[in-house]
Amino acid sequence: MKRIGLAMLLSIAFLWPALVGAAESMESWKQLDDISDEALQLAKNERFAEAKEVLLYFSERFFALGARERLKSADELRAVTVTHEHAVKAMTASIPAEDKIAALTQFRLVVDAVQSTHQPLWSEMKPAVMEAFAAMEKAAERGEREAYDAAFRQFIDRYTLIEPSVKIDVPPKAAKKVDGNLEALQPASFWQLAKNEQREQLAAARRDVEALFDGVKKDEADPSLIWVMISTGGVIVLTLTYVGWRKYKGEKEEKRARQPEE
Repeated sequence: MKRIGLAMLLSIAFLWPALVGAAESMESWKQLDDISDEALQLAKNERFAEAKEVLLYFSERFFALGARERLKSADELRAVTVTHEHAVKAMTASIPAEDKIAALTQFRLVVDAVQSTHQPLWSEMKPAVMEAFAAMEKAAERGEREAYDAAFRQFIDRYTLIEPSVKIDVPPKAAKKVDGNLEALQPASFWQLAKNEQREQLAAARRDVEALFDGVKKDEADPSLIWVMISTGGVIVLTLTYVGWRKYKGEKEEKRARQPEE
């Protein structure tokens, strides 16, 4: 038992820096997530100047917390920086209020996608995105070109809102399939297809778009925590196996030593 306790203590001591680092990283991104949410709430109340100040504060905290070094990939960094810059510019641009809010929403979804380990916010957009897609299908079936064009623009607007976040959370292959579908669904290309080809293209696009949403239901357990559990468990199993083997060997030698006396 002493050996088991020692092995467990050594395992925890070895893994402790990784656990502390993971906790600090989560706390840093929680701060940034809260700041991005505050900026969005201000924008929704049309307090755009204040929202811009909060976005600039986000930048300060981003570098102060060393968040850049904790991102998993260059793609994540690009998504954060590009959507942040776009949101900052939008706050003082001569554009409609809804466009300003959309720019900040896009940024907010990206920050959440980076830090979220389960059910990211962008996945909540599925009903709105698929509603626009259903309107496209309906217009296409009826051959209503103007209605299709309007529904397609609405679908693109809603998908564009979540696209940077989608590409953080889903495999690149899945996102590229949707990109290819969107090209084929462009009105100029779509209306050149025969009726059966239009149906096939829409069906394929629907499957691929729905797959994006269905594929983001991540496990609530942090993958890094699972790795720690497996690693620690592995050490314990090896220790128990070793102790059992030593005990078995000792008993066998003791029995052999008693045999001449018997």
